[in-house]
Amino acid sequence: MTGLSQAARLAALASRLSERDQATVRDVVRLRFLTAGQLARLHFAAIPQPLTRVRRVQRTLGRLVEHGLLLRCQRRVGGVRAGSASYTYSATAEATRLVGYLSGQGIPRARAVHEPGTTFVDHSVACSELYVRLIEAERAGRLELLEHQVEPDCWRNYLGAIGSRLSLRPDAFVAVGVGEFEQRSFVEIDRGTEGTSALRRKLSAYLDYWRCGAEQHAYDVFPRVVWQVNGDKRASVLHALVDELPAVSRTLFVVTNADAVIEELSGEVVVGSASVAGGGS
Repeated sequence: MTGLSQAARLAALASRLSERDQATVRDVVRLRFLTAGQLARLHFAAIPQPLTRVRRVQRTLGRLVEHGLLLRCQRRVGGVRAGSASYTYSATAEATRLVGYLSGQGIPRARAVHEPGTTFVDHSVACSELYVRLIEAERAGRLELLEHQVEPDCWRNYLGAIGSRLSLRPDAFVAVGVGEFEQRSFVEIDRGTEGTSALRRKLSAYLDYWRCGAEQHAYDVFPRVVWQVNGDKRASVLHALVDELPAVSRTLFVVTNADAVIEELSGEVVVGSASVAGGGS
């Protein structure tokens, strides 16, 4: 298919989609996996009647699946009784091409999408949940979401101590404004699937990147590293590993849970959390 005919086809497809349809597709392309419930909170929260909202979400997502833009994953989140809100959606190659076309950045080559394993999907949905909560916090007037990057856009490439090329790979980068302050954070969404050796390597990677000074040179400040964990036991593991680090670097890291992560990202110290680094500007 020629570039011209492909562009014409995408233009015709875009003309059949509402602004909300297009925004929904953009989010799924960028975030990779979202549940129907998360998409409802992002794009249908203004519909006050719960039943009407559910039906509108179902129709919209069903239509986007029929258009070949979204894939409904085989597995559900929360079990069958959770209903349609438990379905998880990913984007097709056609959706990726459409978003590239709509952004004016050209039509990218996109591979066919295959549903990955449960661990990967669960982690991606947890990362998407962070973004949904940030949007809800912004709507509530608690913060201004200045920037939100996911993998691989949030990764940082840098030179190591002996000139080797290294890559820091956080799950997300978040910049929020609260009043006159800006708070910048790298985020790790920990699902308890990695052992202590892997966690030590991640902590060391952040220290290496901090020491190289690239982020500070570009932005005058190093982001806090906010580690979101599930449960007190996992938090204790992370706290113990952070305590092994040189004292001067320990305050780079914050250990928290999903309920308190927005407060941490907005720079509010939560009782019981780890020390908070001065990441504001």
